[in-house]
Amino acid sequence: MPNPSTPEQQRAHYQQVKEIIEAEDFWERVPEHAREFSPDNLENLVKYAYFAGFIAMSQVLRLLFLERGERSQLLRKWYEEIREQGCWLC
Repeated sequence: MPNPSTPEQQRAHYQQVKEIIEAEDFWERVPEHAREFSPDNLENLVKYAYFAGFIAMSQVLRLLFLERGERSQLLRKWYEEIREQGCWLC
């Protein structure tokens, strides 16, 4: 979950990552429930873009308002979610 930030900042970052995914012609692979802004969907889109190779970890940290030290915890969480739930790329 993103750290505290304003809803406007989160919405702007959601739009940025959405545009990155669209530019790669992968938006159609994003499930309908994730196509509307929410803090959880921001994280989901960033996770998708990262694992698809569209963005680097430095962009993940910036888009989710995270500090460098939070990287390993985030990756562990994401790998567990993918193991349990699968991913949109699969």
